[in-house]
Amino acid sequence: MKCKRCKAENPARNKFCGKCGIKLKEGSVELYMDRACMNLRLGKLREAVSDYKETLKLDPTNAVAHKSLGGLYYRETMLDDAIEEYKKAIKNNPHYADAYYELGIAQYRKGSLEEAIKSFSHALKINPNFHISRYWLGLSYYYIGRLKEATDNFRTALAKEPAIAIANYHLGIALAREGKIKEAIREFENFLAKSPKSAAVHYHLGINYYRVGDVDKAITHFKKAINIDPSDERSRKNLAMLEEIKSKFF
Repeated sequence: MKCKRCKAENPARNKFCGKCGIKLKEGSVELYMDRACMNLRLGKLREAVSDYKETLKLDPTNAVAHKSLGGLYYRETMLDDAIEEYKKAIKNNPHYADAYYELGIAQYRKGSLEEAIKSFSHALKINPNFHISRYWLGLSYYYIGRLKEATDNFRTALAKEPAIAIANYHLGIALAREGKIKEAIREFENFLAKSPKSAAVHYHLGINYYRVGDVDKAITHFKKAINIDPSDERSRKNLAMLEEIKSKFF
């Protein structure tokens, strides 16, 4: 029997390829799933899609195949198709936290924020330690204007998983929007302690230090933002304004 993966010939009695180890039974779910993973590693996305579809012909209830196919559709920005596959994965495995999470990401990207909130919440109900899902839950709340829920979720995510630096950034943005400027500054500084080369964070520090009256620190951060990203026109404009103010009044 010829192996579909490596093309090696094998005795008819073999259940597995003697060269690469793949199961030789033609048309099996295991074969197509294994081949899909191999094609993904090789960057052959179209072939992987085909393999997952063949899997689902044989086993329409395969939640992993549905989720994986959804992930490939998402990568191709086929959001409606991705969402449909994630929902099928969940229908066949209602306790599939990863499927709820990826569904939430697709819904978020599509702009369906209320639906994304439900999906991220489901993922967390299944797995309370799914901290990156809590970050995305906070972000979804932020963009529908529910700032308290946003900041609560960002803080919880950071308390459980401090390495999620982007949560510091968006917590800072939310706090600044609430008028809690000193707290916002602290979160931006926390972000820089983890990831120092961010022009956007230096920009926001410049803005917020200016809001609390610390012109020197504001100037310092605008300069750092420009040093990291010379095309940062908003920092450049704010820097020019503050330097002019400082020359006239300080």
